Amino acid sequence: MSNLVTFPVEQRPFTEAEIDKLHAEAFRDLESRISDCVLMSTIALEMAERAIEGREEKHEKAMFIVFELVRMLKRLKAGYHASWHGESGTPSCD
Repeated sequence: MSNLVTFPVEQRPFTEAEIDKLHAEAFRDLESRISDCVLMSTIALEMAERAIEGREEKHEKAMFIVFELVRMLKRLKAGYHASWHGESGTPSCD
């Protein structure tokens, strides 16, 4: 008895072109999600600036985290758009 699972043939991409098409669709679908994340992080930063009052270490850390989130997501979006246009050396999100 075999432990292999057989998948229906019609649900598996066979050619490199079919795989590339699936990857392209997934890549395109990311744009709106990334843009939404950037927008929401910017709103979060604006709200955090007003809500986090004080200069204690915990306040500084909280603002740093929110600011870094915005920065990372903006770099991710820039990297996504650079990749879309075939540019190399795109910025990472770290």
